[in-house]
Amino acid sequence: MAKTLAKKPTAKSALGRKGEIVRRKVHGDAHVDRRYREADEFLKMFEDVTDEFCWGTVWARPGLNHKVRAALSLASTAAQSQAGAVKLHVKTCLRTGWTKREIGEILLHVYVYAGVYASLSAFATAHEAIKEYEAEQRAARKAKRCG
Repeated sequence: MAKTLAKKPTAKSALGRKGEIVRRKVHGDAHVDRRYREADEFLKMFEDVTDEFCWGTVWARPGLNHKVRAALSLASTAAQSQAGAVKLHVKTCLRTGWTKREIGEILLHVYVYAGVYASLSAFATAHEAIKEYEAEQRAARKAKRCG
């Protein structure tokens, strides 16, 4: 039986570095740092491909701005009833300039085209994410004043 040797991790590619910059701009340093910190050698494969393809290739394209891409990501994940991803993309929408009202409109659009239960789940998750985001922003402002 042949012994397989694990490849040693290599430095991030230029596309991966570009993707990480976009990812940090869109999701924030805290989210990206947590993802990298929690990734062992196995999960690092996923993070590397995500940086290169999702962020370095698709999100970095000039055809749509980050605000529009954030809304599309929210609608897509809401349509799939992916609560964790909905929460992340609600915060991304807030970070890129969407209002709570506009996020509600996006989710109502999901209701019409993806179904009532996907939209209901997304609304509940969005409500929770908005509360968390607002608390994070208050804490950051407080830390800035006290720091």
